[in-house]
Parts: sequence; C-alpha cells; structure tokens
Amino acid sequence: MPLYTINDGGTRRSLNLTVFSYGFGVVFFTVIGAPVGSSFFTGFMRKLGAGDLVYSVVLALPVLGAVVQYFGSYFLEVTGRRKSLFIVTGLISRLLWIPAALLPLFMGADMRTACIWFITIFITVASVANSICGIAWSSWMGALVPMDIAGRFFSQRTLVSTITGAVSAILIGIYIDRVNSFTGFAVIFLIGALLGAFDIAAYIWVRHPPLIPPVIKPSLRSIIVDPFKNHDYMMVSIFSTVFAFSFNFCTPFFNVYLIESLRMNYFIIALSGQIMISAATVLCVRKWGVLMDHHGNRPVVLVCAVGIAVIPLLMIFTSSSSYAMVYVYNFFVGLFFTGYNLAIFNQSVYLAPERSRSAYIACYTLLTSVIGTALAYVCGGYFMQYAGPAINALRLPFVMGRPLDSYQALFILSFILRIIAICVFFPMVREQNASSARHMIKAVVQPVKEWKLKR
Repeated sequence: MPLYTINDGGTRRSLNLTVFSYGFGVVFFTVIGAPVGSSFFTGFMRKLGAGDLVYSVVLALPVLGAVVQYFGSYFLEVTGRRKSLFIVTGLISRLLWIPAALLPLFMGADMRTACIWFITIFITVASVANSICGIAWSSWMGALVPMDIAGRFFSQRTLVSTITGAVSAILIGIYIDRVNSFTGFAVIFLIGALLGAFDIAAYIWVRHPPLIPPVIKPSLRSIIVDPFKNHDYMMVSIFSTVFAFSFNFCTPFFNVYLIESLRMNYFIIALSGQIMISAATVLCVRKWGVLMDHHGNRPVVLVCAVGIAVIPLLMIFTSSSSYAMVYVYNFFVGLFFTGYNLAIFNQSVYLAPERSRSAYIACYTLLTSVIGTALAYVCGGYFMQYAGPAINALRLPFVMGRPLDSYQALFILSFILRIIAICVFFPMVREQNASSARHMIKAVVQPVKEWKLKR
C-alpha cells in the first residue's frame, strides 16, 4: 500500500506504474552500474585487459554524454515533446548494450584493445541518449509528482528498486561465478538491456502533464546561461559537484579492490553489497522521505554527507582474510547514500523554476557529470596508475601490521576531499523553510528518549 494518498486516480495509477516498471529497470542498472561501473562491468572490462588508467577513462567517457543535455533541454523547451523524447532516447540507451555485450564473442584475443574502444563508443552513445532521457524524466516527474508527497514517493520507489536490485545482484553473481566468460557476461548484459527497455516502454501508459511550448521560443544561449544566474541553484549545484568529485575519485576502484586485492567472488560481492545496502535502505528510506517532507532537504543532505565522508576509512581495515568490514561499509553506504541521493535530487528538481526546469536540470547534471564524475574518475585513474606503484614500493607501516598500499591511500584521500567539500561548500547551500540539521536530529532522538524514560 502506498505511503501517500492522491485524490486523482489517474495520477496515482501512473505513479504506481513508474514504481513497478523501475523494478525491471533496476536490473539493467544492477548489471552495468549507473551509468557504468558495476562489479560485473568491472570484471568484464578487466577480462578484456583494461588497465587502471584505461578503465577509468572508459568509465569517464560515457559520463561526458551529459554535455548534450543542453541540446536535449533546448529541444524539450521549444517543442514540449517530453514524453516522446524520453521513450526514444531511453530505448536507445538500453538497447545499445546488446551489441556492446556481443562484440567480445566475435572479436579474437588479438583484437582486445580495439574491442575495448568499440565497446566504449557503444556505451558512450548509450550514455548520451540516457542523459537526454534523464532530463526528460526529471522534468516529467517534477510535473507529475505532487511536491508535498515527493519525499515519500521517491523513498517508496527506492525501496522497491532496492529489493529488486538485491535479488537480481545475488542471482547474477551466482551465475557469473559459474560462467565467468564472455558468454556469461553477454547473457547478463542482454537480459539487463531487455528489462531496461521494458522499463522505458511502460511509460507509454504513464500520465503526461502537457508541457506547453512558450509563445516566445527561448534561445539556446538563455537555456545555457539562465541557470548560472540563479544563485541558490548554483550553490546546490557547486556543492553537489564538489562532493560528487570527492567520492567518485575512488568509486571506480572499489570493485577492482574487491575483485583483485581481496579476491572476492561475484556472489560474495553481491551478498556483501546488495544485501547490506538493501537492509539499510529498507530500514531507513521511508524515514528519510518523511524527514524530507517535514524538515526539508538541506538537513538530510548534511547529515548524510557527514556519514558518507567517514565511511571510506572503514575500508582500510579490510584484508583478503577478513571481509567483515566490507559488510559494515556497505550497510552505511545504503544508510547514508539513500538519504543523500533522495534529498539532493529533490533540491535539484524543486528548486528549479517549473517553466525552465529541464534547462536547470541539464546545468546541474552537466556539472556533476563532467566535473563530479568523469574528471574524478580520470584523476583517480591517474593516481592509481602513477602514484599507486610508488606508494606500494615505500611499504610504509600502517594498520593491522600491514604496509600502506595504493588502495588505502586512495580511500584516505577521498575521505579528506569529502571533509573539504562539506566544510567549505555546504555552508553556501540554502533552502527556504528548511529546519537545521540539529533541529531534525533532535526531533528524531526526542521520542526515543521519552520512550526510555517511560520504561
């Protein structure tokens, strides 16, 4: 039963359909990552022979597809054809993964380098289409979902997708451990692409509040420039970009660390990741949604950002003989990233003016994708490729009687960058009528104190 009530039956059915269809779409993102970088994609690329720097560049190039969002936004604002733009680009972004998955089956071992770059071209085009699809979806949901239930709606959508993602990740992990070949990867990418396409196609039956093109057509220049003139929106965008850079700096190499350094198999990676993340999400996602609706997005962003800043330090206590801290790490990832993603998404959508929302979302996504993700991936790749060997050679004494290695140095540097982002850039973020983080925490803790006193 939904946690929200809407008098309009058509809107309610449409919202429920978007939740249901995403249960299939999340299988696609479980297989490839978002936009790429899942443990399965990591294993696939490493099997093809991609080194640290090449791997980080392969991850970064698809993210650069966000650059074209301005042109998608311009088309959207001028024509109002939001629904058709979403469906066409969404199907392209899913189905292009089919030829990408099949290439290694037809290209020999002597053509591995060429295969890597052909696959990169396919997934880059898919990412460009997905970027345009994303701004159309955000604009559509911003018009369809009533603002007073947005937190609860998106938290419920996250809850459903989390459960589906956990089950699918475990099943896929078991399969890949048994069929760890290019054929096995082709099968899971094919299934993921088809289920992802089904998710997009379901929106044919989702209600679409019309986006009426303006009488005076906006210029491409105004589409690009106007969001930068909105001070409050830019402060949110800048913080989100810098904070994204801080954690994406090490993101590409988390799965590499699990697979190659800790020697974890795909089933254990899925179990430690999806089960713990799902457990944390199930426990907290509805609460985050309620807190956002009652206290605003800003305090949720701050509390979750602080939690996210600390968790990379947990990974320095892992080793190939003990995976326990990986489970703890993933639980806190589920706990804090769930709230952070919900709250920062809400701010980016509802802080933008309705008339030009797609242009603002394009600006936000461009900054977070190009600087916060793509540049972070490449910088992390350079660090691992060139600084990593030097750090390993020094064999500096570190925790648990082991020398400091390149992965631990990467996690520590990411922690430092996260703290800088929070201390320097978050104070500039504003939200009208939002509570302070202290007030929100007090509202959460007070009933617990009262309950203990009654006992």
